[in-house]
Amino acid sequence: MKTPHGYAPNPMEMQCLILLARLGRLLSRHLAVAWQGQRHPSTISRALNNLLAADLVTYVEHFEAPPARNKRMTFWKRHGRIYSLTPLGWSYLKEGYPELEEGKERLAPTYFNPRHQAEHQIEYADLVTSIIRDLDTIPGMVGMSSYIEMDLSDQARPRADGIVVLRRWKHAMVHADERSSCYPWLVVPRQEGQIDELFAIEIDRGTEEPSIITGKAQSYGTLYESGSWQERFQWPIIAFAVPTERRQQVIFDAWHRGWPGGAIRCTTFDAIHAHGALAPIWTHQHHRELTYQVPLLRATWAEAVIA
Repeated sequence: MKTPHGYAPNPMEMQCLILLARLGRLLSRHLAVAWQGQRHPSTISRALNNLLAADLVTYVEHFEAPPARNKRMTFWKRHGRIYSLTPLGWSYLKEGYPELEEGKERLAPTYFNPRHQAEHQIEYADLVTSIIRDLDTIPGMVGMSSYIEMDLSDQARPRADGIVVLRRWKHAMVHADERSSCYPWLVVPRQEGQIDELFAIEIDRGTEEPSIITGKAQSYGTLYESGSWQERFQWPIIAFAVPTERRQQVIFDAWHRGWPGGAIRCTTFDAIHAHGALAPIWTHQHHRELTYQVPLLRATWAEAVIA
């Protein structure tokens, strides 16, 4: 399918567009992580340049601000280009893949403030692209979906920074050949014998007061007790990615004050970068004094997971 300007993206370029639709904004290194060992960096750069020339993608230059605690450091560290879809890119993608826009779940907006939101979005993309890279390590994997800033209730509270859905064959013990037609993205309904696992991703950069985390825990707890979420999805695993282990403890303490007994998982950005989000790097807390290390996925894909 050609654009109004006569350009027809190749399969890899289409995957770039779909990744941008699901994740919102990407650095070129995110594509390198997602396709680690499958695409040469020069191939990725060429694909992005082609999409820029076709007016399907745009970018902003991103410079990370110096730490507030370091008064002597005044320079801004350049991270590179942050890519996003243009309005033409959106309309082109929706025409070719209308199933990518599903119900109440929102796709990524085309505009953001790079001074305030960039680091948050970069860390989210780091987490999700590391999942994409390691999907084939999960037996029977069918595909995944990712939703930006998804409202989990009609009251718009709580709102997760992102929702990730992983789908696989329930009884699979070996790697399956079957894939969604737009792998890794799910563009077909779930079939009998397949199960989903949902994750509510919270990116915390250590800038929010603990009271904000406590309020968020209260919102999640209220939603859980209401049971209204059962009409739309299974209850997600709530997973926080944070800058340090010290901040991780702050999160656990603040969460316990807001929703005692409400289970969450935490890990650090460094652990995700080093080992990948699917590795057993997550500290699980159910009760205040009970924590243990687990992978992101549940230990078993139980019957209760099937909605």
